[in-house]
Amino acid sequence: MPARSISILLGASLFLFSSISEARTIPRRGAVRKPRAFKIQVPFPCGTQVRVSCAYGCKAHKRTRARKSTNDRYALDLTRVEKGNGFNKPVVAVADGVVLRAGWARGGWAPYGKYVYIQHDFKDRRGQHYQSMYAHLHRVAVRPGQRVRKGMIIGSLGGSSRRRLHRYGPHLHFAMYRGARSTLGGGRALVPEPLGQYEDIRRGSVMEACGAPDTVLALFGVDADEIDETATGGLE
Repeated sequence: MPARSISILLGASLFLFSSISEARTIPRRGAVRKPRAFKIQVPFPCGTQVRVSCAYGCKAHKRTRARKSTNDRYALDLTRVEKGNGFNKPVVAVADGVVLRAGWARGGWAPYGKYVYIQHDFKDRRGQHYQSMYAHLHRVAVRPGQRVRKGMIIGSLGGSSRRRLHRYGPHLHFAMYRGARSTLGGGRALVPEPLGQYEDIRRGSVMEACGAPDTVLALFGVDADEIDETATGGLE
């Protein structure tokens, strides 16, 4: 191949690589990017087809760094691409960590319904921790203080809110934060990209969950039909 053709191909490759490497959504003031070294997966079992029904900034997802509320500007509402939106189908942890809260949300957090709130093991260069929250669940499969692994079932998709299991249509409200409180709230809204291999996430985007190679082992044999529906480790 002529040298000029090779140069053109190399140039095009470098341009494509540069475009891909900067494809992530740029966070608004107050929000932060997810460090590339912090690897997360789509919060459903590997192979699940997932649709984004509500993307960044929709509905009540507005705040980026409020002190006394959740900062859900970059939260995602997700459903499974199947009949019934995947009601009562498994939801999994996006990364290793420890469960801080699980069960019915109370007080000002009650609109989240049944939820799981996890602090992840990953810390950035400044020692900052990162958290993830999974809300409107139908069932909860973990308890506060429990260690979870990436890809482990933590609950099932639902539409719970304010102590009612079927207040909303089935979907998962998924949000991530940097430096949030152990009781939820505060910190900074986090843009969860890449989410698995996906960036530039928008309403209507369809993703395929593809967890880590050890996802199946990480499930520890938990069956969706055995998920504990009575877990009540909510907020104090």
